[in-house]
Parts: sequence; structure tokens; C-alpha cells
Amino acid sequence: MIAGDRVTKERVAELRKSWGLDQPIYLQFFYWFAKMITGDFGYSFVTQQPVSFLIWGRLPYTLELTLPSLLLSYVLGVPLGIIAALGRGKSRDYLAMGVSNFFYSMPTYWLGLMLMIVFGLYLRWFPISGTNAGLGSLVLPILTYTLPLIAFSARIARTEMIETMGEDYIRTAWAKGLSSARVVLKHALRNALIPVTVMFFLDFPWIIGGAVIVETVFSWPGMGQLLYKSIIQLDYPVIQAIVLVIAILVVLCNILGDIVAATLDPRIRIERASV
Repeated sequence: MIAGDRVTKERVAELRKSWGLDQPIYLQFFYWFAKMITGDFGYSFVTQQPVSFLIWGRLPYTLELTLPSLLLSYVLGVPLGIIAALGRGKSRDYLAMGVSNFFYSMPTYWLGLMLMIVFGLYLRWFPISGTNAGLGSLVLPILTYTLPLIAFSARIARTEMIETMGEDYIRTAWAKGLSSARVVLKHALRNALIPVTVMFFLDFPWIIGGAVIVETVFSWPGMGQLLYKSIIQLDYPVIQAIVLVIAILVVLCNILGDIVAATLDPRIRIERASV
């Protein structure tokens, strides 16, 4: 593939040697791993540029979309879920969960296309692709990310709040005659938000991986679009490096989630200490 369609056997042998493909597979892995831990992921088959250079050039664009989307999803979704939980079985609960289920079940690429048609083509409020319009270019991609994430955060927050409100210590707080605001804010909300806060860290690598769809739809020059193009072009070093970066993020975010959970909930520290 690197050499092209018309190539001699000598050229193929030369390329195999230069790429180390003439070595046993275990040696190939060892050499690759030794370079990888220093940040050297090799060279792209297509552009012949260092893979690390390609990734670092695209990563800021991906973070421009994913970080605001993740923050907005929790800032808006968690209060929505709590309001729904406190009004369980009432009209606000049905309305909040109905809207959440609608956006949560919507395919991301379809949502992006609908936003492009309505706000880009018909209303002409925002550009439909690229990064040339500054902050305006961020609006539709971030909305495409954020709306399903708001729905997910609201569902999680509602479930945790309902479970917490049914605990014995909440009933004890009511029995003591504490005000509704004190019971909800000091006792219930604090404990219900622990799993929700942990999910914040677990969601981050997930939305980084989901950047492939959003960035492809909006022609956004981020890491997701790079992964998509690399898959189409069979650019294996780039694919391998991006998947590895996402895997590392999964591990790190899981560790951070455990640390945050232990910090917020003393019971976790006690359980681990006893073990």
C-alpha cells in the first residue's frame, strides 16, 4: 500500500526493511512499544509525517468541542434530573424525561444534520461546517454533542436522586422536622451527586471517541475526523495511535473517578481500608 500499485519486488523488500517488517513479530512489538512510551508513534503511511505531530495538531480542535459539551451537559442536565426526581410522577417529571429520552435516543449524525438544515440553511444563524466563523462555528457541533449528553446526565441524576430520597437517613431527617430545603440540599443532593460526579470523568473518553461522527458531519479538523480519514485510507499507524490515546484516557479517567468517589464519600475509604 505504501509503495503503490506499480512497484518492484526490490522496492517492496526495501520498504519492509525500512519499516522493520522483516523482523519477527515480537521484535516489531518491542520496538514499537519502546518508541511509543517516548511519544514516538511512527510515521503516517499516507502523509509520511510523524503521527504524534498529526495528533497534537488535531487534539486542540477536539477539546474545543468536547470540554464545553461535557461541562454544559452536567450544568444543565443534572438540575433537570433533580427537578424531575423531586416531582416524580408529576407533569414536570414526564416532560423532563420525555424530552431527555427524545434526545438520548436520537442518532448523533441525524441530529447534527437537522441542526445544520434548520439553523444553518434555513435560518442562517450559524455556519454549517468548518472553523472559519470563529465562535459561531462551535455552536452547532457543541449542540450536537451536548443535547444527548444533557439527556444522559438528567437520567442518571434523576435515578440517583430517587434512590437517595428513599434511604433511611432521609426518612430520619424528615422525622426530625428538618425543612424540605435542608433535607434535599444538605442530605439528599450531596449523596446523589457522588455517582453523577464520577460519571463526569467516565464520560470524557467516551465523547472523545464519539468525536468521529460529529467532526465528520461538520468537517471539523479534530482528532475524530483524522481517525475517520485514517480508517478510509488504511493509515494504520494513525489509527493505532488514536485508539491507544483513547484507551489511555479511559484508564486515567477511571482512576480519577475512583479518587473523586473516595474523596466525596468517606464510606468508600473505610471499605477499602478494611479490605
